[in-house]
Amino acid sequence: MTDTASTTPSPMGLASRIAGMIFSPTETYRAVVEKPRAVGVLFVVCLAMGLGTGLPLLTETGKRAALDTQVEQIEQFTGQPVSSEQYTQMQQATSFGVYTSILGMFIFIPVITVVFGALYWAFFNIVLGGSAGFGQVITVNAHSQVITALGFVLGAPVQVLQGSYSQAGPFNLGALAPTLDPTSSLALFLGALTFFGFWQSAVCGIGLGVLYKRRPGGIIIGLVGIYLAVTALIAVGVAAVMGR
Repeated sequence: MTDTASTTPSPMGLASRIAGMIFSPTETYRAVVEKPRAVGVLFVVCLAMGLGTGLPLLTETGKRAALDTQVEQIEQFTGQPVSSEQYTQMQQATSFGVYTSILGMFIFIPVITVVFGALYWAFFNIVLGGSAGFGQVITVNAHSQVITALGFVLGAPVQVLQGSYSQAGPFNLGALAPTLDPTSSLALFLGALTFFGFWQSAVCGIGLGVLYKRRPGGIIIGLVGIYLAVTALIAVGVAAVMGR
């Protein structure tokens, strides 16, 4: 007779699960999938990403960098200089940036987590014949977002010190091609790819491997491919709107 107490991982608290995603995702996921809980970790992720995006806007350097970035983007899209009235309105809106950033993350991140979780569930359960519950898949995906949140938190002070501002953060691949036209498809593509995006894909692949009892290598490759494909489509779309 098998002793279930020795084979079933002990439940983990929220702080332990968050730390586990960074330092020991495989062991952490073994506990997570036994008792799927997504709400708490999603709350922390949304708050961290919102603060990571918005906190630089509480400094004069961050506000100035964000405003300069917005002006540059609008002028690239429209081909027209920003008027003084538009500039004043943008300047006023920047003062509330930290609040709008947090609100936006609490809307955007749960939606994206559920959408991609549904795609993963459909592929593994319907196509490959898996039997995991939908809540388990959502929980795996939600916990992998801890890595993305970590990138936002670490990127905030770096952007303040550099006097720069980017929604993707400072840890992107744009530096690999500094001579490219910043509005070109390739420049937009590289600028949207981040080290933490690749890491998050790997961690999610590990979680899905644990959940479906499959080797994670192939899953990770597939998720990295999805990450590259979605980023490329967005970059091409933005470049097309800009007329590049």
